[in-house]
Parts: sequence; structure tokens; C-alpha cells
Amino acid sequence: MSYWDSSALAKLYLKEPDSAVFLSLAKRPVPLRTSPLGQFEVTLTLRRQEAEGTLDRQTADTLADELLIDIASGLVELVASEFDLHAEFQHVAQTCFRRASPISIRTLDALHLAAALSAGETEFVSNDSRQRTAAQALGMSVLP
Repeated sequence: MSYWDSSALAKLYLKEPDSAVFLSLAKRPVPLRTSPLGQFEVTLTLRRQEAEGTLDRQTADTLADELLIDIASGLVELVASEFDLHAEFQHVAQTCFRRASPISIRTLDALHLAAALSAGETEFVSNDSRQRTAAQALGMSVLP
């Protein structure tokens, strides 16, 4: 199973230089799984780009709708919508910060990792280098 952080999931909807790598990963016969947090972050990324003028309103609306359609159809599965946030978050924080070389993970990144662990995911798909390092420290394989 693969958990997709919002940094990776957004690449499926936005045309970015490395989107092709993530589109290729999405074609594997492994479900694309994220938490509601991933859905919310991708939606805000689209709205932020609309406000900045990078996307026009119609394109932002279309992409936001595509994400909702992909969730409704099961192409993107929402997991860990009700999990023991405190315990998993504490595990992630302790693993990252109690190392000889601490991993300075951010709050939302740690919450994504906690959601992935809670859902029993073994793969973590992310474009964020600190989050990728943390996922490896937690015993997950990291893609791409």
C-alpha cells in the first residue's frame, strides 16, 4: 500500500516539471491513499495558486472537482480519517527528534506520517526531503 503526501498528490493535478514521475507512480496497481489532510492541502494549494494568478478560476475549479471525483470513484482513497492521532503523532515526533541527528519535521508532515502509520501503510510517496527522511526513519519505503 502507498500513502501519498499532499506534495506528491498535487503533482497529479498540477503541471509541474516532475509531475510525470508521479503520474507514472500513480499508474501502478497500488491504491493511491491519503488522509483527509492530503485532500485539504491539495485543495488549498489549488486555491492559493488561483489567488496568486498561477491558475485561472476555471482551471482551479476543474482541478478541485477532479480531486473530488477521484476520491468519490475510489481512485484516491481516504484513510486514517479516524485514528489515534496523539499516539501516532508522539511516535513520529520521538522517532524524528530523538535521533543523534534529529530530523526537523514540520507539524503537518508529521501528521501525514502518523496517518500513514495508523493506516498500516508501508510505502510513503512524497516530494518533501525532510518528510522522506522521516518516513525512512519510521521504517517505510519512500517513493519516488
